Amino acid sequence: MDHLKVAINDHALPAPISTQIEIVLSEVVLNSHANITVHLLDANGHLLENKFIKVEGDEYENWSSDDNYIVELVLTKLGLTKSA
Repeated sequence: MDHLKVAINDHALPAPISTQIEIVLSEVVLNSHANITVHLLDANGHLLENKFIKVEGDEYENWSSDDNYIVELVLTKLGLTKSA
């Protein structure tokens, strides 16, 4: 996984509304942790905000090679839901 775009239900920020996220795997330290940058984007794909997530411990161990696991983990950590 290099990066993934995921459509989300509208997430109100102080001003514009984020309708999608882009998940970028910033760093992986094998058998230790991964750092992920999440770009919150508006409907036109413009960057509104960046969030940073560190995946370590059991979360890292449970990842394996399942990118859907990372998508669900990121959504959960940010309190977001995937749009249908």
